[in-house]
Amino acid sequence: MGEQRSVFAKIRTVIVVTLISMMLWLLAESRMVRSQTVEAQLAITMVESPGGIELAVRQEPGQGLVRVVEIEIEGSTSGIDELVRQLQNRVELRLGREIPARPGVFEIDLRAELRKSPDLDMHGVTITAVNPERVTVEVDEIETREYRIGVGLPEGVQTDSVPFTEPALVTLRAPSSVMQQVASEQAKVVVTDDQVEKLTPGRLETVPGMVVELDGVRSGTWATTLEPAQVDVLVTLRSVTQRLTLDPLPVQVLLAPGEIGRWRVDLDDTDRDLLGVEIEGPVDAIELLRSKSVRPRALIALSFEDLGQGINEKPAQIVNLPPGCRVVSQEQDVGFRISRVAESSLEQDDAGSDQP
Repeated sequence: MGEQRSVFAKIRTVIVVTLISMMLWLLAESRMVRSQTVEAQLAITMVESPGGIELAVRQEPGQGLVRVVEIEIEGSTSGIDELVRQLQNRVELRLGREIPARPGVFEIDLRAELRKSPDLDMHGVTITAVNPERVTVEVDEIETREYRIGVGLPEGVQTDSVPFTEPALVTLRAPSSVMQQVASEQAKVVVTDDQVEKLTPGRLETVPGMVVELDGVRSGTWATTLEPAQVDVLVTLRSVTQRLTLDPLPVQVLLAPGEIGRWRVDLDDTDRDLLGVEIEGPVDAIELLRSKSVRPRALIALSFEDLGQGINEKPAQIVNLPPGCRVVSQEQDVGFRISRVAESSLEQDDAGSDQP
């Protein structure tokens, strides 16, 4: 029995000594001073701007973009471990806290800001150095402005009306420094040759998803948005050909020179004018007809055979049309009566012509 108690006593002693040793080791480890360098991502964040003024913030572009910050820490092992956990590999500069909430360019002392952070205020831990030591940021006020959208077409493309977009306006939200670079009074979309070739002339067509551009605003400009970024263009291309219904055309009779004066041709009263003659042709040629710069004529040409046979109708011909134009309406017959002029009348005419 005594031997068993002795064994248990020895085991208990070993356990107690081990526990005390471990506690002493942990205590010594926690109080040991060491140095460590950690890396953290630099993040600039925003809060709600004061006074209803919307602000934007970025690193000043002329100084080079800082993405990673190296932080040298000195202190106890436990303190350093706790600080690293608090950092979470991230150094945050917040507008309205580390960064002044007003327009301007500011140089931020990273070491001073980290030391002031309540999250990193730990007993026995010191931030000895930060690389880079400073970062320069720019703060600017956000402005909003609306612009009408113009439509650009390839050179030479003609339309029946002014092309337009849906919606007709685009809204630009940008820092005031960006706004100062916008010299244009309207935004624009540009329709390409390939897109024009897919459109049907003479019909209102839609070109969807056109990207809106604004001179002075480049893609990726900081804190800048164009809304909407894409719009639909509605355009009616001028037809390659057009149609025109002519005014009533007086019908003229054309005889061979040798038959003039030998025959009398009387047009039917209802066929003295041709009505509803429709012409198709190039746009420029149709415009000549519309403006009366070119005047077409309606003719019936009667040959010797026609006169001898005494026909009483014949299709009218439309002449003196501009190049490229043609008649597309139904052919119209003109009614008439043919009679021979008496020989006595011809002889009297000839005799009268022989007198001095």
